[in-house]
Amino acid sequence: MTASIYLPPERSGVRWLLDPESAELARLARDAQVRTADSPCDPDAIAADLAVLPELLAERHFGAATGLIAPEAMAEADRLIQAARERVLRSQPGCWGDAIGDLNDALRLTLRDRHLRLQGSGDSAIRAGEPAAPVDERAPAIEVCTEAGVLCVLLRRLWGGADDDRLLWDWARDSLQHFEQDRIVVDLRGNGGGNDAITLEWISPVLPPGATVPGTATGWFIKDTPLGIWNSVAMIEASQGVAAVPSWHRDHLRQPMPADELAVRTEDDYPLEPGPRLWTGRMLVLVDRNTFSSGESSAWMLQHALGARLVGGRTGGALEYGNIVPYLLPVSGLQVMLPTKHNDFGQPVEIVGLPVHAELDPRTPLTQVAAQFDVLYRAAEPAVAAT
Repeated sequence: MTASIYLPPERSGVRWLLDPESAELARLARDAQVRTADSPCDPDAIAADLAVLPELLAERHFGAATGLIAPEAMAEADRLIQAARERVLRSQPGCWGDAIGDLNDALRLTLRDRHLRLQGSGDSAIRAGEPAAPVDERAPAIEVCTEAGVLCVLLRRLWGGADDDRLLWDWARDSLQHFEQDRIVVDLRGNGGGNDAITLEWISPVLPPGATVPGTATGWFIKDTPLGIWNSVAMIEASQGVAAVPSWHRDHLRQPMPADELAVRTEDDYPLEPGPRLWTGRMLVLVDRNTFSSGESSAWMLQHALGARLVGGRTGGALEYGNIVPYLLPVSGLQVMLPTKHNDFGQPVEIVGLPVHAELDPRTPLTQVAAQFDVLYRAAEPAVAAT
């Protein structure tokens, strides 16, 4: 750690909190934001930061720090990192993708955490051979249209810049208008996640009595604030300014204090308050191997709270860990994404993904799904996804 980019313990009480006022953080954050596998790198700087990575994993990976990950797996992770460091020093690669190599996927598989990410690594090879819908990164985060008499919600992502943030919350708050329809398709194919509180906001007005989202969530909190919020906000604030911070994060931010301590909090079967209007319609949710994180938990939420049926291919399997936090290592600016929360769904889902009620080629056009809504809905038996 370095005082130039992290708050000192006498100010924050908790280690590894980024300092949003640091000029050095602003520079490193901007570099990390545009980094790709082809970006040039300083191999000696990366090797220096790889030497610190095991300490960061041990202290700030929720599974490692709380004992969810077996000591043998942590020892293997340390071995993988040391081997990568020696390779970087020996071969002196010129770009980030070559420097990281297959370390990212190797750590994910070893620690059973698909959220773990070393920014600048190449595309993941995990389940890469499975079909997936094309992803248009330039398209709006959310679009709503009607096809063949079916309301279609294209929910491409749950996180983005200020424009996406505004669009997503406006969509969520217009939900009573959407739920006037009795047939709805929510397209989560390619949704890499973000903030599933937006999905909850959308369904809240029509939740039936007794609705719950099954599962056990255990996470790090500082008093009533999730640990994950601070670093996410600090990175955005330092590199883009306060105005770019998503509204939900601004509203839930808590200033660090010297006496702060991390606490582990557990919640079982998250209960939901019934809404003012009961919706009795039918919903299909489209997913594929590129549906990750809050995209997956949104599908899980829609399935259990509204009885939606999942169609397509198994989700990506980045779901047992959550509330992902960015950390930066100060020599090379290596950005490491680590979880501050663990979710137990009563079945293995990490890497393998959530099962669907009915398989469908994920590349099937949305217009075709809408036209075949009734047939697909009948084919999707809820008992299949529960196994």
